[in-house]
Amino acid sequence: MEGHSLVRSKDDELDEVLRGLGGARLYRNNIFRLTGLPVTASTTQVRRRREEAALTARLGTPLSAPGELPLTPMPDWDAVDTAFESMRNPVLRLVHELLWLWDAGEEDQHDYAVRQHCGVIEGASLTAPGRPDMANDPLGQQWLVALQAWAQVLSGEQIWDRARQRVKEIDDPRLTTGTVRRLRHRLPRHIVDVHLALAVRAAEELGAEAADRHMWLLDESTFDDDLIDAALRDAVRPAEERVRAACEAANRVTETAPRDAIDAGHVLLEQTAAPLRTIAGMLSGDDPVTAATHDEVARSLNLCAVAHHNETDARGPALGVLSSARALARESTTIELIDRNTTVIAEKRVLSEIDDLCKAGKVNTAADRLRAWRRHADDEPLRQHIDAVLANPAALLTPPKGLPVQGSFFGWGAYLMGRRETTEPGKFLTTHYLTVFFIPVFPMAVYLRDAMYVYGKVPMSMPARWWRLVALLLVAAAVTQPFQDLPRLLVFLAIVAGAAAVLGLRRYRLNEWAAAQADG
Repeated sequence: MEGHSLVRSKDDELDEVLRGLGGARLYRNNIFRLTGLPVTASTTQVRRRREEAALTARLGTPLSAPGELPLTPMPDWDAVDTAFESMRNPVLRLVHELLWLWDAGEEDQHDYAVRQHCGVIEGASLTAPGRPDMANDPLGQQWLVALQAWAQVLSGEQIWDRARQRVKEIDDPRLTTGTVRRLRHRLPRHIVDVHLALAVRAAEELGAEAADRHMWLLDESTFDDDLIDAALRDAVRPAEERVRAACEAANRVTETAPRDAIDAGHVLLEQTAAPLRTIAGMLSGDDPVTAATHDEVARSLNLCAVAHHNETDARGPALGVLSSARALARESTTIELIDRNTTVIAEKRVLSEIDDLCKAGKVNTAADRLRAWRRHADDEPLRQHIDAVLANPAALLTPPKGLPVQGSFFGWGAYLMGRRETTEPGKFLTTHYLTVFFIPVFPMAVYLRDAMYVYGKVPMSMPARWWRLVALLLVAAAVTQPFQDLPRLLVFLAIVAGAAAVLGLRRYRLNEWAAAQADG
């Protein structure tokens, strides 16, 4: 157990050292670059250089670091002094030595890798908008050369022979050949992690296309595919955790303060936009982790919408959040859940606008109001929900005040006739007709019923309503038949004009109402 703890503590120390050289800080935070010292500087050289830098800082003179690849601008004295102090840590010093120039000559493979890699990381943006695809981009090729140079150095023996030699020269009990073995295992992953950190930042700030450029580099490099895949999964884990934490916070609001659930949903969308973009950009849109995180947010948004609707009966805000959830959902079960809740809440919203008419038994007027609303609405989902209500006559059902009258005298009377099936098993629509010699002539209403019960009145179809209008005009023409030609014509025209005026006024009122709904 003690040996295991010791190994783990050394690994943790190495992790902490490498963490300070992550992403774009790989060379910017190097202690030898900050201090201007060679990697083989003796204790005396370190002390002398530190005293010179301290004196320069006290005199107010800008600090400068001699040597190749100087920092611009130079950091302040506190950062430089921290770098000097860090040289007391032999593990940190060895890591920084291996990742900086050895001044071993122009043709040295290691120094070539450092120069090339530092140049591209701190040079022109690889992910600037409008750049050509990586295979045809000169800058992309420079990045690939730099990455390949490091891959070649880390797979060779020169760097590790150098590391073992430096362990002997430093001669510190905290530094052993075991440290070199751990570094040999960790440094390839660290270089990959540097590029993944850059890809994560590009995905979060610019989107998947920007991240793809860094991912292309890794795919084209000679770094081990399994190592890249493991590093990639670890790189997106912080984004996954951010998504999970945001979803948990939103879910808590639905339980403790459902009236605030819509606001929590908007906050959730804002907080997860960047990490979701990162995950999709790094792993691709069809990766299981991408689908799972998007579904997790979609389900939390669904919960926010339903909780707020159940608490307040407000439908508009809930539908807006459900629309955002539907856009994120990937799995069929999540999509079906959101669609089902959207349909229920949307139908309630639509039905609430004609509830007064249905209660008054004016189901045909209710259907006309919905048609007028649909004509004026620009919101396509709303139009679809109105269509769904109109397609289901039972949605506008008015409970009957009594059974429809049936019976006749020599075939003159009223009967329920016809049968039109519905989506509800066993239930059908039937029309209440005035009959002449048992022939259905004038449709009065349509009812939903089954073999035993009449459930209520529902809207009449438009063809039936037009036929009813024609039948009324025919009755008017028949009533005027006994008059002379001119009076009969005038009476008939007056009846037609009156009917047209009533229909026109009704249509005007419907359109006014529908326009107000659309504007609202």
